[in-house]
Amino acid sequence: MTPSDYVSGAVSARSSSRFGEVQAVSRCFTGASPRRGPASPTAAIDAQPAAPSTCAPVDHADVCKVHASRCRVLDRHDVYKWPSMIVIFCKSARYTSLTLKLVFLVMSPNVDVLVVGAGPTGLAAALTLAKNGVPVRIIEKLPQHPLGQRGAGIMPRTLEVYYFLGVLEDVKKQGTFKTEMKEWKDGVPVKTHPIMAVLEPTPIFPERQACILGQDAACCILREHLKAQGVEVELATELVRLEQHEDSVTAAIVRRQNSKEVEDTLTAKYILGADGARGVVRKILNLSFLGETRDAVNIIIGDAEVYGLDQDHWHKFGDSPDDVAVLRPTNRSAKENIFFYAVFGPNLDHDKALKDHEYFRQFVYDLAKVPELKIGKFETISNYRPNIRVANSFRHGRVFIAGDAAHVHSATGGQGMNSSIMDAFNLGWKLALTCKGLATPALLDSYDAERLPVIKEMLQRTTAILNRTVASAKDQPASTPGKDNEPAWTRSTQLNQLGVHYRWSPIVVDEAVAELESKDKGKAEELTASTYVVEEGGRLHAGDRAPDAPGLLDLNTGSVTRLFDVFGPEHHTVLIFTDGEAASALAPLARFPAGLVRTVAIRSQNVPSAEAAAGVDLVLQDKDGYAYPGYGAHVAVVRPDGVVGALVGGAEGVEKYFAGILVL
Repeated sequence: MTPSDYVSGAVSARSSSRFGEVQAVSRCFTGASPRRGPASPTAAIDAQPAAPSTCAPVDHADVCKVHASRCRVLDRHDVYKWPSMIVIFCKSARYTSLTLKLVFLVMSPNVDVLVVGAGPTGLAAALTLAKNGVPVRIIEKLPQHPLGQRGAGIMPRTLEVYYFLGVLEDVKKQGTFKTEMKEWKDGVPVKTHPIMAVLEPTPIFPERQACILGQDAACCILREHLKAQGVEVELATELVRLEQHEDSVTAAIVRRQNSKEVEDTLTAKYILGADGARGVVRKILNLSFLGETRDAVNIIIGDAEVYGLDQDHWHKFGDSPDDVAVLRPTNRSAKENIFFYAVFGPNLDHDKALKDHEYFRQFVYDLAKVPELKIGKFETISNYRPNIRVANSFRHGRVFIAGDAAHVHSATGGQGMNSSIMDAFNLGWKLALTCKGLATPALLDSYDAERLPVIKEMLQRTTAILNRTVASAKDQPASTPGKDNEPAWTRSTQLNQLGVHYRWSPIVVDEAVAELESKDKGKAEELTASTYVVEEGGRLHAGDRAPDAPGLLDLNTGSVTRLFDVFGPEHHTVLIFTDGEAASALAPLARFPAGLVRTVAIRSQNVPSAEAAAGVDLVLQDKDGYAYPGYGAHVAVVRPDGVVGALVGGAEGVEKYFAGILVL
């Protein structure tokens, strides 16, 4: 942790003799961008200011105490984290080795964001924050990271988010794209069909196939990337209480180690509850969690060693409403023969299956009628009943909830983990800007406004899939994948989440839609009839997923890039589609700190010139011709989460968008 992570105010103190009178002068930083102090030894340090805080008075007794027992002197500066303050010392040649000049005594929160829960949601949120340079801690009440293949379906939009976070390559190395189902009857395979339609990638949609990777492996990858950012999960650490204040949240956490419990108190600017459906954060906030539990749907799920089945297909034995067993190979199948299983039906004794593994094995053998099938060790086994619930709000003051802490639903459709990652990525960049003192209050309000409608439609879709899956599939038509009446075990391409949008969001700006609303309000409302569906090939709108565009020639370096390599979770990207002067659209951005907004002039195919693009970060030629038709706008603003924030004609629209986002 560096001084730039903490500094929000400062007190400068000067000692006139060895331990003589200390003169203190206080001041607080109120700006948002990093500032470099004087070159003198007493202030040669970079400080990243946060929100203003109360500066502490200093007296010589404090200096003496700290000097005597609390500080190690480094060549340039040293940081010591006291319970509620950060003390930074510099060595000065003007004083004896026993005398230190106290440069900064800062009253500061211990951390900007505390993330409670280290599943996919919490890890993705923490990684987004860490990549934005936001001090974050992530705690997990479990004593060790759990095993298990639940939540294994990673949809295409989540794969894109993983690309932005820098983890996609590792996910693809361990995951598989094999999603064909082999159905068996009386010990013989009778048909094979894709669970989702097989779609080839396109320049605009580079990821169109779901990747299968167990949640334990995916979380391990996220943890490694988070560790590379200097943040590690604190295991066996549980939130027990929290108290909100005007500008912070105080949290009581309990650490369990060697059969002992130690309670600590920390202060954060914000807390994110990603601690699951039974987590404590939502309960402390007293948020409702309305919905239903499907007690009639009782499924035994888990991971086990499976032999005698090929590892290129999912395997389904039986058919609803009778007994059903589904066995799916995992990323651990090749070396360890680990399969995920889901078994249910009217003849299964669930309580006995959980306790008597030999009974459970024989039940599957009798159902499958495949002599070669052998089930070895059960690595995990549990009882699953679908919970279908959503919180009435995802925020209360300075505390947020995301993932299963905010919404739970049937696992059918593979939307749970993916929706949770979308929660985290949506909120992460907004918290980052707010922690840096850059955001308007409306920005954090938009988390609820954007995610709740999406989640409510997702609940409807996954519940419909559940109803089909557990009902009789025998009489259902062999429909084309993607249609409303698809077979029970075929998944619509709408579940890939590439069509999820926020067109109604109060923080997006779309001048074409605004004009349409003034002429035909009903037509404009049709654009938000579904939060999940965007017609492929249709017109792009603000709030939609930002399309990729490969084959972009950097006219300054000669290298070739793609828009997904220009976007990033740490900055907005302003795309200026013009063959002429770009300066007018840039005018509203002049006051922003460097690195906050990346500006890109996109030239058409026929204008290979970098001239008349002064002031932009990049000048790219649309060499392969995908960017211009993909966006169809004069200026497009792409948010850090890869969503189109604005489609406008020029400087006025750019100004309007950022006025709703930033306070500068």
